[in-house]
Amino acid sequence: MFKKYGPRFLAAGVFLFIFLSFIKPGRAAAPDIQAESYVLMDFRTGQVLMAKNPHERRPQASTTKITTAILALERGNLNDQVIASKNAAETPESSIYLQEGETLTLEELLYALLLRSANDAAVAIAEHIGGSVENFARMMNAKVQEIGARDTHYVNPHGLTAPDHYSSAYDLALIGRYAMMNPKFREIVATRQRIIPWAGKPWPRLLINENRLLWGYYAYPGADGVKNGYTTPAGQVLVASATRDNWRLIAVVMKSPNMYRETSAILDYGFNNFHQVKLMPAGQQVALAGVRGGIAANIPAVTADDVLVVEPKNETWTWQQRVELNPDLNAPVKKGDRIGRIIFTSHDQEVSVDLIAAGDVAPRPWWMGFLEAFLTVFNLPWLRF
Repeated sequence: MFKKYGPRFLAAGVFLFIFLSFIKPGRAAAPDIQAESYVLMDFRTGQVLMAKNPHERRPQASTTKITTAILALERGNLNDQVIASKNAAETPESSIYLQEGETLTLEELLYALLLRSANDAAVAIAEHIGGSVENFARMMNAKVQEIGARDTHYVNPHGLTAPDHYSSAYDLALIGRYAMMNPKFREIVATRQRIIPWAGKPWPRLLINENRLLWGYYAYPGADGVKNGYTTPAGQVLVASATRDNWRLIAVVMKSPNMYRETSAILDYGFNNFHQVKLMPAGQQVALAGVRGGIAANIPAVTADDVLVVEPKNETWTWQQRVELNPDLNAPVKKGDRIGRIIFTSHDQEVSVDLIAAGDVAPRPWWMGFLEAFLTVFNLPWLRF
């Protein structure tokens, strides 16, 4: 029997082995996520790696406080002494039980805001930075427009349910990504617990971070932020950050049945099925930028950072590139000045990196123009600068 069919089976096996060796394994199936909307975003590039209803406007609950913290860090001083108003002290639900007239530093209130999700701290911060909750909300709306969030609108600094107060999974990823660029914000949201003063009490306040990706049963390897939230209309909402091998991903779920389990599944899918690819190193010259009124007519434009993109593992994408240079570049130009950008596109993804001047270009002295005009009149172009 073997003598008759064995060689055939052996040949078939060898053929199958060779055939399979040329087949690249495809991307794993995406996890079954029940959240009403979600986004997985690469922190560095802003690439969206997976999404469901990313631009659907929904209540955002306490993830609102990310923007509150952004404004506090950009407009305030961490050592500012903030006096709690009656309005702040009476803010309902999650709180650190501020008393009217109680004073804490802005930094202490930020820890209360982002760890304990304190609504009273949010109002105290809003009134300190904006003068009133209403004006602070206008500042919040202007800020997220600047960030690029087009499906977000605020009416308060804490996220308690209110008409016309909403965001989307994509916008929350953008806002979370922007916030995580701030070192102090990263420090706060990665903190598991913090002690701050409690006036009139024999003990201080102990703040424990409510983001359970950082500790306990749902702890996720590499988790380093950002903010959770819950109201009945919003359901469970989470903006999360995790970093592995110097690669950070931002994940957002909105109205999830289990925000920690689903966010972990989304992050796992990202880390297991995608990887970073370097298209170009920092400092590589890609163009010459024209300079008006300079001692030199142009300056080399080089990449400000490594050009890193994210691709699915076992796939090789072709990236098209285009260069945009500042058309109104006037001397003087200093080394490191931003003078344009290089944009890479592939599979509906776009990644850009700034282009900077590789050196200095000083203004042309007045006598150089006079001398060139003189040489032109006397037909001596070979002496021109």
